[in-house]
Amino acid sequence: MGWDPQTEVTLVPAVIFDMDGVLVDSNPAHFKAWQDFGQRYGIEIDEEIYHKYINGRRNDEFLEELYPGRWSEEERLRISAEKEAFFREHYVKDVLPVPGAVAFVENLARLGIPLALATSAPKENAELITGRLGIARCFSAMVTGHEVKAAKPDPAIFLEAARRLGVPPSQCVVFEDSPAGVAAAVRAGARCVALATSVPAEKLLAEGARLALADFEGVDAEALLEQAAR
Repeated sequence: MGWDPQTEVTLVPAVIFDMDGVLVDSNPAHFKAWQDFGQRYGIEIDEEIYHKYINGRRNDEFLEELYPGRWSEEERLRISAEKEAFFREHYVKDVLPVPGAVAFVENLARLGIPLALATSAPKENAELITGRLGIARCFSAMVTGHEVKAAKPDPAIFLEAARRLGVPPSQCVVFEDSPAGVAAAVRAGARCVALATSVPAEKLLAEGARLALADFEGVDAEALLEQAAR
């Protein structure tokens, strides 16, 4: 992952982060929250369903895909909001940062690279978690799930994040952990670095990620962005 002195590379102008599974290892807590909360509505979630339908996607969209026609759009949105409130009340305390993530974000901010957060999670989750990590100040833009019409793998959320940063998507590096998120970043025209925190690296690379990391521990921010930019 080191710098090749034979190749001049300028650091990318901007970086966009997903949150769940990238900055925080929250997927186990979300899975448990869905298992507990889902009983209220007869929603049955196992690990296969979670990773195939839920990870990286908006709640209202996967509910319609798993249970077509059971609830109206308004009902799906209400159930989604209830689940996230349940998560914040009972499970957010179990969420820990991905190793090295906080230092990595802070290093990029010190380098003066504009950072955005683009997450399918609701704004309340994003503000709570980035606040708990002490990195909310590092982000000059934040886009959450219901601020765009279409969810990942549609590229809308990354296109909007790039727009708010004032940088073309092609000049952004996106950090993602789900196949849907990687696909969305690639469709936006961005370069994607994957975090294999919940999905095998080969699946993320197959979606178009340029690199796959286990976490951010010991990762040199400048060297990584130079490699991703090639």
